[in-house]
Amino acid sequence: MVLTSLFCLLSFQLQLPFVFPARNISLKCMQDTDEFLSDLNSVEPKEYALRMYDSVGKLGSNVLGGNVDRLGSSSECASASAPAGSFQGRYCKLRILQDGADYSVGVCVPDSCAEEDVAVMSQRGILRFRNVSFWAPSLSLFTRNLSSEPGVAVARCAAGMFPLDTFAAVCLFFTLLGLALPLAGTVYVTARGWGSDRSACPPHGAHSATYGSLPLRETESSEPRNRIQGTGGLAHLSLSGTPSRGKRCPGAMDHALRCFSWQKTVPAIWSTRTPGSTCPALNGIRVLSLLWIVSGHTSQMAAWLSLDNVLDWKARVLKNPLYLYSRSGPFYLGVDTFFLISGWLSVRSFLKMLPSSEKGITANIILRYYFSRLIRLQPLHLYSVCLLVGLFSLVPWGPVWEVPKLHLDSCRRAWWTNALLLNDFLSVQNACAGWTWYLANDFHFHLMTPVIVFVHRKSKHVLILLGAVLFLATFTATALLTLAHDLPVAAPSEASGPASVLYFLEYYTKPYCRCGPFLVGVLLSVSVPRDPTGVLNTKARTLLWWLCSLGVLFAVVAVAYAVDDPSATPPAAAAAYQALHRTLWAAAVGGVVFACHEGCGGPVNRLLSWGVWSFLASIAYACYLVHPIIILLYHGLRETLLHYTDINMFYLFSGHCVLTFIAGLALTLCIEKPCQELKWRLLGWTPEGPGTSQ
Repeated sequence: MVLTSLFCLLSFQLQLPFVFPARNISLKCMQDTDEFLSDLNSVEPKEYALRMYDSVGKLGSNVLGGNVDRLGSSSECASASAPAGSFQGRYCKLRILQDGADYSVGVCVPDSCAEEDVAVMSQRGILRFRNVSFWAPSLSLFTRNLSSEPGVAVARCAAGMFPLDTFAAVCLFFTLLGLALPLAGTVYVTARGWGSDRSACPPHGAHSATYGSLPLRETESSEPRNRIQGTGGLAHLSLSGTPSRGKRCPGAMDHALRCFSWQKTVPAIWSTRTPGSTCPALNGIRVLSLLWIVSGHTSQMAAWLSLDNVLDWKARVLKNPLYLYSRSGPFYLGVDTFFLISGWLSVRSFLKMLPSSEKGITANIILRYYFSRLIRLQPLHLYSVCLLVGLFSLVPWGPVWEVPKLHLDSCRRAWWTNALLLNDFLSVQNACAGWTWYLANDFHFHLMTPVIVFVHRKSKHVLILLGAVLFLATFTATALLTLAHDLPVAAPSEASGPASVLYFLEYYTKPYCRCGPFLVGVLLSVSVPRDPTGVLNTKARTLLWWLCSLGVLFAVVAVAYAVDDPSATPPAAAAAYQALHRTLWAAAVGGVVFACHEGCGGPVNRLLSWGVWSFLASIAYACYLVHPIIILLYHGLRETLLHYTDINMFYLFSGHCVLTFIAGLALTLCIEKPCQELKWRLLGWTPEGPGTSQ
């Protein structure tokens, strides 16, 4: 065996034209590569060798527009197999740094070669066809700093499907369980003749108002038949469907299966009723903001992962205000709209929990409010994490597998930060489902609502002082961080690497920098006058109100393009804009909400109160959580790069929206609504107090 190995080694080094020194390269890899190159460069190349060579990435046109990466074909490489079955093709991707150029080249090598072997072969120019390197020509043709030195190459080889470890198996189990329970509940209810005794379960007609994109059940004070008097003068609503005296409730399993059944959840989804205490225009604002965020993620993730003309995209989109919706504005102002709505509705929700007695706000009510909010957010949030891990572990990824693998590895390390809603402070750079920082921020903001309501009931002057202090604190923190780290303002993806990372780590995900819009919603909600004619009681006032609101919206967007150039903008001006623009945006949107709430919205109110928005708003929470997963799946399964044109991006956005709404509807029916029903049974009742009608 030793002599045979030495013979193969010597023959490989000395006799063949495609031989390379054996140092740092495994013997099996050398033998298989020699066979592959010999079959490829023979008079009549063998089919498998041609297939392996054909799958190698080739230089395309429009290099000056950003088409530098050459992915090749990973599926064609994997389908190639040597005649004797000694090896198969393995797709690897080389990242080459040469003459100022940074690009990737897909290459097909025998599966016996490790990543280190591929890197060494690239350095020594071993892989050749007719004496021409696999990755010729070099991009040095398009650079100014020419040199004869070989570039630095790092190889990463695709594994197809990621390994299914214990963590992935557990997540996959819960993912399948979440799909099996609704099916079991539907079959169970059908078998029990659910259609004839639906009155045995809680009513499902109540509308689902939401916090931003997060639905929260609101009960209607116009249904006194559901109220029962408790001890101590507490009037509450029996959300658990407690039967009348003398009747016994079904068992826990029966309750759970009925709550998961589609007979229970489907009618609740299709209900378009809006409680009288909720502004119907919030539904339209919520859905349009969600679409704005999906549009931004569609454009941004495509530019980061899959565009073959990314330089053309940057030149056309980033500096042109006409692409405001495509790039989600000066960096996701739709999220700040969510925070505004969240603050508005948090006050209404908390006031509903106050008793009608003189006890007022007690520690028990505050804790119950926090607990209700926590168990409202977490089931679907954690299920989306399991869905991400389960799906990403089963998908046969293509040439762009690195980003999905990064998300999967991040969830293995940092899933517990999601469970504790601390992912806006801990492991932010390697966060699991990074877009869920919003949920952590939202929950932390809700911790302030009882305090603000308590102060408002005691003294409006103290409330004004408290609001001023909180706004000043968030403005100061944001401005100082912007100055200290030289943070970008409108386009962080275009900043230098460290500045862009710091933008997300130190500013974008931090609640003390993002709480301004939520405070606007809370203060606006507690300040809404009981008399609808108190503020906008004349046409002149109404017109001035609309002009101010729309003017601020326009100014926030327009100034972003003015301060986006750091070379022409003083640091103090950029810091001031960074500190104020999200709160000003929320205040302007709050002005629109207030006008619609007071009946002064006109055609805008009619558009935003359209009944279709109510249905879409009921699935918006699930859509927000699932749409990045769909976008990552799309780009991770692509074998070729995407060419940017306006029509291509529009179709891509449309497809993402359709799939997002379908997946969001499924998650709402299977997870969100059933868990919401179970939450009501767990809590048993929701008190209603004097603030319900506000």
